[in-house]
Amino acid sequence: MEIMKIIFKDHGKEAKLVKGRTILSYLQELEIDINCPCGGEGKCGQCLVEVEYATGALSDLTEAEKKFIHDDLHRLACQARILKTDEHIYVRVQKRIYYILESGEYKEIALEPFVHIEGEQVFCESENLGEYTGELYGIALDIGTTTLAMYLIDFESGEVLYVISRENPQTKYGNDVISRIVFARTGQNRLEREIRNAVNEMITAMVDPSKVFEMVVVGNPIMRDLFFGYSVESLGKSPYEPQSVNAVNKTAKELRLKANQNSRVYGLPLIGSFVGADALAVTLATEIYKSDEISMAIDIGTNTEIILGNRDRLIATSCAAGPAFEGAGITCGIGGVSGAIKDVSIVDGEAIYKTIDDATPIGVCGSGLIDALAELLDNGIINGRGKFLGDEKGFIIAEEFSLSEQDIDQLNLAKTAVSVAIKTLVERYGIELDDIEHVLLAGGFGNFINTENAIRIGLLPAVAQEKVKKIGNAALEGARQALISKTKRVDAESIANRIEHVKLEEEADFQEKFVSELYFQQYL
Repeated sequence: MEIMKIIFKDHGKEAKLVKGRTILSYLQELEIDINCPCGGEGKCGQCLVEVEYATGALSDLTEAEKKFIHDDLHRLACQARILKTDEHIYVRVQKRIYYILESGEYKEIALEPFVHIEGEQVFCESENLGEYTGELYGIALDIGTTTLAMYLIDFESGEVLYVISRENPQTKYGNDVISRIVFARTGQNRLEREIRNAVNEMITAMVDPSKVFEMVVVGNPIMRDLFFGYSVESLGKSPYEPQSVNAVNKTAKELRLKANQNSRVYGLPLIGSFVGADALAVTLATEIYKSDEISMAIDIGTNTEIILGNRDRLIATSCAAGPAFEGAGITCGIGGVSGAIKDVSIVDGEAIYKTIDDATPIGVCGSGLIDALAELLDNGIINGRGKFLGDEKGFIIAEEFSLSEQDIDQLNLAKTAVSVAIKTLVERYGIELDDIEHVLLAGGFGNFINTENAIRIGLLPAVAQEKVKKIGNAALEGARQALISKTKRVDAESIANRIEHVKLEEEADFQEKFVSELYFQQYL
């Protein structure tokens, strides 16, 4: 008797049909990339697949699916379950390519790497890594919850030779750190394998791996520790701390990475809890630890990290803003892909918009959502609580894409998480907002948003526009600096020890602050 299978077109992968399993579970098992920011709860609508199946072979459309699907060809992978196993099921994954911010500002620093040549041999400090064959490369890697970005760097010139990025393949297990921690309880090996395989693919796309003699890795505590093979279980329960905040040193051989097998893979230290090596790298790159002026660096994402201070004092925190501004949980929401509405203005009560690539609109991404909120406020269509004035209970942005009060509530929660974190740090530091000389926006999300509108809704602090500066992927730049400079690496380890870590959940008035901030800014 023939064994019936689920067959993934365009991937050359298949598996035996098992009654009760979801299509998403097969995608995870077979390590096929798909967007699933909500972790399989049916809330984001982004694990859309095209399916060919016999009547009754899959479960009926769920209520969650009916919000996103309006034809007979598509299903949400997390909702569609196998009911019959007597005929093949064919699936095509509709993978969308995200626009990823790959680079930031390259700061001129002295070239003093640990890796060097002595005669015909390559050394890392005093350790012999092998024969010099004419090329000497290093890699800087930023592991984000959603995306990966990598530099290939020439150790002899300090030049960035190649930049590459891709979506983090772990997004099929959820688009926030909590969902990764939950999955790691039973599937940590799979998460480790996924991330390392992706990194290996990126390396081999750039260079002969044998020419790579050192790597520096940054990421939030969950991403860093999953990459290096450390348990993240302790981050899922009180007091929510990693196994260790110290720097990590392993070899490419230990991690099964495609590089010179003796090469060192160095992970920057963590600051504490959910404030990670990426936040430390941002601090390193911006050099706020050297400045007399007080600066605030903000890297907005599903796990938003904020650093405040100067040479005399540095404090930092993180907040779970969640993936709402990446489109998850928003009816019309989508990530930064071709066709996403990125700019919105309202003229005479009607929305005017632009999409990525000027393509046909397929949803609204984070920058468009921020614009829409600011415009709705400025035009008196919603009030400070995000409630529509008059009889309308939604606003059409484009064709079938509209914002409801429920959508605005989700965005308000995400905004409030960030604004409370900012307010708490400012109070802890004992200053006023006006005392902050620079607000530095790191990362892709911060790079693409309209900062005036972000201030308007309260996502960013209400400072003068000229104080706000977009600095690109500062985490990756910090990793680059730690790779090519012994001094900067020593600086990083020293900074990590003196940054004060603030846990928002331990603040006595945290709940009161949160409730009071559930309001969109009313100043212009």
